[in-house]
Amino acid sequence: MDLKIKNDIEIKDAMTHNVIKSTSDVTIADIAKLMTKNDISSVVIEDEIIKGIVTTNNIISKVVSKNLSPQDVTADMVMEDYVGLRPETSLAEASKTMIENNSKVVLVTENDELKGILTLTDIVRVSPELIQIFIEELGLDDIYLENSQTNNSSYSDNEELDEGVCEHCGVYGSLDKYDGLYLCSDCIDELKSEDED
Repeated sequence: MDLKIKNDIEIKDAMTHNVIKSTSDVTIADIAKLMTKNDISSVVIEDEIIKGIVTTNNIISKVVSKNLSPQDVTADMVMEDYVGLRPETSLAEASKTMIENNSKVVLVTENDELKGILTLTDIVRVSPELIQIFIEELGLDDIYLENSQTNNSSYSDNEELDEGVCEHCGVYGSLDKYDGLYLCSDCIDELKSEDED
């Protein structure tokens, strides 16, 4: 696959510098609150060294889908290994690495020190032409269509939830069932307004 990105932009030109971090002993409930407060979908887990990353997908697949209480699960139980690249790495190389590792985020490190985080959103912001490649190569359309357009909930049918991870935006909080999915109030309002239009 030959990715063409304008001006051979480097990761340091596109990455997010203000990385939200937590420690491995923090509960998933607190990680989810941190994600909600900062409007992010991943938190870097760092004790004295970088341990891994917790994403909304981790929370859904390793906590919510298994009916575990977010207050009883800690970050070290659900975090995944991370892909790390140097700040001088080109966006083309970062994109290839993300696709090869089926990862939507890479940590930017130098001498084992965290310098930033690079997400698909960061890459597409500076190179919008890459969005179709990511959709095809990472199957993003399948992921989003599977949950948001077919209205197949990742929760079991007989499950009664008051709180959990919204199946539309991935944020942890209070949930209500709407159109076959467990959603936060913001997403329900958004979908209702789309239905009215």
